[in-house]
Amino acid sequence: MSEKTAPVHTNTGTRSASWAKAGLAALVIAGLAGCTFTQTSDVSNPLVRKASWFSYLNADDLRQACAAGDAEGQIRIIYNAEYYKEVRVFELTPYPGFEEFNLTTRVFGPIQVKEINVELNTPLGAFGGEEAVDRIDRDSYLAITDALQAEGFGTQNRDGLRLYSDDFYWVAIGCSSGGITLGTWASGVDDLRALKFPEVLANLSSVEKDLPEPPAAENARSQSAAQMHHVQNSDSGEFYRTVRGNMLR
Repeated sequence: MSEKTAPVHTNTGTRSASWAKAGLAALVIAGLAGCTFTQTSDVSNPLVRKASWFSYLNADDLRQACAAGDAEGQIRIIYNAEYYKEVRVFELTPYPGFEEFNLTTRVFGPIQVKEINVELNTPLGAFGGEEAVDRIDRDSYLAITDALQAEGFGTQNRDGLRLYSDDFYWVAIGCSSGGITLGTWASGVDDLRALKFPEVLANLSSVEKDLPEPPAAENARSQSAAQMHHVQNSDSGEFYRTVRGNMLR
């Protein structure tokens, strides 16, 4: 009798552990979507980032300001280079008159990946940050927007595209004439190494750290492979966002 019941007890323990991991992963995702990022939120605060990352990635604050007529010319560009390794953010904000702009660069990455425990390994929860603010002229701003537009910014149709946290992708969201434009470029769909705007941004930013290099197009993971990996590792704390119109959901 004991030989028959022993496996039952073992499986129960395994199932309990699996449920515990799944529950932890669900809490991680819930934490990401828990708060709305606003114009007064401080993205340099890791607790704020952790609680409102989905909102920040979707630029909810910029969207609200744009609708009110207060964000003309503002652009947020985010580079996800395997989320738990590095995220690079570029924010463009105009001065009155639109002749000069602030280019604010923020680099978020794990302090020491090997020492991050499961409680800290929540999106951006244990991330330090580097920040630089560079004042650029109109020509430099136009160099960025021209490079973005050359890669389809404002003309893309990416509805249904999934952006996986454990992969490489770019997101650009800007306000012009009271409307929002969303652009996305994902490894496995686009050749990220061939994009020109990352080099333009890097050259204008005073952050000296090189941008993490994405995989070559021939080595990039496809959307179907990424989806399968996500399903098979649902308790990992990784996540994805989906392009829906000009929103990330």
